[in-house]
Amino acid sequence: MDKETPTAAEQHAAKALKDGFCQAIEKAAGFTVATPADFDRLSDCIFSRMNVTVSTSTLKRLWGYAGLQSNPRRYTLDTLARFVGHKDYAAFEQAAGAPGREQSQLFLSNAITADVLEVGELLQLTWLPDRLCLIEHLGGGRFRVVSAENTKLMVGDTFECHLFINHEPLYIDRLLHNGLPPISYVAGRQDGVMVRKVR
Repeated sequence: MDKETPTAAEQHAAKALKDGFCQAIEKAAGFTVATPADFDRLSDCIFSRMNVTVSTSTLKRLWGYAGLQSNPRRYTLDTLARFVGHKDYAAFEQAAGAPGREQSQLFLSNAITADVLEVGELLQLTWLPDRLCLIEHLGGGRFRVVSAENTKLMVGDTFECHLFINHEPLYIDRLLHNGLPPISYVAGRQDGVMVRKVR
């Protein structure tokens, strides 16, 4: 057998990993992707959160929609991995533990999505070495910093974030901080962030 030809087991593992990745993206977006309009909506959602364009045709190929198939560029995979809360696609692969779709769901079980939060609910964020931040959900994945200790975030800052995963870096978007134009920010880049509901 040609060494370049993947075995049936390898093909099965790759498909399980890709399916788990698509499911994680749908989970982060908050809706199932099944129609052309869904792919348009997902592309808009990714742009609004990441300020990066991933075309609907690229997304359709990733999903294998209507028989379209190809492997996206690594940059695109890394962007989508950050969308679901990982540093890059390699980090997603490691967390997913191919071919185990169960392990992929395990990391999602440690997540809090903005969709399940009521307006006014509080989250406590902690990360090394001694960072502590309390944030209030304003609705629609928008948050306001209520208190902050030993972090660059300041009381009154607002930002967007739709997915919080324990032990993973926290990527936030459209941060309004200290009178600056909207910026992006990452907390817990090395060791991840711990998040819990306060009320």
